[in-house]
Amino acid sequence: MKLLQLSLILFISIPLLHSQNAECIKAYNLAVEKVKMKDYEAAIIEYGNAIAADPSYDKAYYNRGTASLRLKNYDAAAADFIKTTNITPEYAKAHYYLGYVKMKQKNYKDALVGFTRAIKYDPEIYDAYYYRGYIQMQDKNLEKAIVDFAEAAKLDPDNSKTHYNSGVCHYQLGNYIDSANSFTLAYELNPDYPKALYYRAMSFSKLEKYERAISDFNTYVEADPTIEGYYNRALIYSKMDNMEAAINDYEAALKLDPKHVSSLKNIANYRIKTKDYPAAAIAFTQLSEAEPKEESHYLNAGICHFNASAYGETLKSLDALILLNPKHAEALFNRSNAYAKLGQNERACADVRSSAELGFDKAFQYVASYCN
Repeated sequence: MKLLQLSLILFISIPLLHSQNAECIKAYNLAVEKVKMKDYEAAIIEYGNAIAADPSYDKAYYNRGTASLRLKNYDAAAADFIKTTNITPEYAKAHYYLGYVKMKQKNYKDALVGFTRAIKYDPEIYDAYYYRGYIQMQDKNLEKAIVDFAEAAKLDPDNSKTHYNSGVCHYQLGNYIDSANSFTLAYELNPDYPKALYYRAMSFSKLEKYERAISDFNTYVEADPTIEGYYNRALIYSKMDNMEAAINDYEAALKLDPKHVSSLKNIANYRIKTKDYPAAAIAFTQLSEAEPKEESHYLNAGICHFNASAYGETLKSLDALILLNPKHAEALFNRSNAYAKLGQNERACADVRSSAELGFDKAFQYVASYCN
């Protein structure tokens, strides 16, 4: 299930500079002006000049780190944020950005440390809760993630991404009422993101509220016609015994992906159940094209063609299977039956003998009749 991140908002520290010397103040102010102009390379140089004038100036390290972060120079940014916190351990935003950098570097263990320290020194940093929750999701610590998303939602209740990811956690834990509620909040806050509606539909389906699930899927596939939308709506229709609607949705999914295996399997099984063997044979043939190494697809296609009295097509499917596996006893047996129907008795005899030699029980019953 897809997770949502947030865009990064960088906080520049504009400090009181009375405690710094004139050279430091001048360089620092020049750096701030460069940042306003989005000339981050020049800003880094000027912050460096300010640091050279006063190596204990934590805010210069911090702001140089944010400038490096803008340029995606993560190692340089991390070094400056570490220096900032070494000078001022309670510098909450430096801890936060260090956590963010570590997250971008996929060092999630250290990222969690950074976000946790940021929260310790400033419990009002929304992003620290959000990203800590996001990492907990990645690590499957879903209960902890939910707690963090709840704290983030208190600070910013109108952020749809928080509610969406909380919904993902609840869904994966099987808390479908809570997930439906979270996805409802996410969708109401951001109707332009239909995935929240998709997962609310999935939650309703798990709760066996099929009519509500169908309603959500109807809106979802209209906004975003995906394979998953059609396929999962089809599954719900099948649970409601509306197989005509289910088949229509499986076929809609196949228009988007002609090799969508799950849709093909469900169509094939339904066609067999209703004894529509020609349609079932077509579905199994398509399955063999989608999964060319799966022997059962060829066999089932052959059997369905046989039941539809299409013996030539039966041979095509079983020939392909026997080419794939020359010792497939059941395929040889069924091909012998097709040869017999076509009056090709020598071939029928040869196949049924081979099938019997390979130990297929039914073949023994036909050896005498095909090989007299």
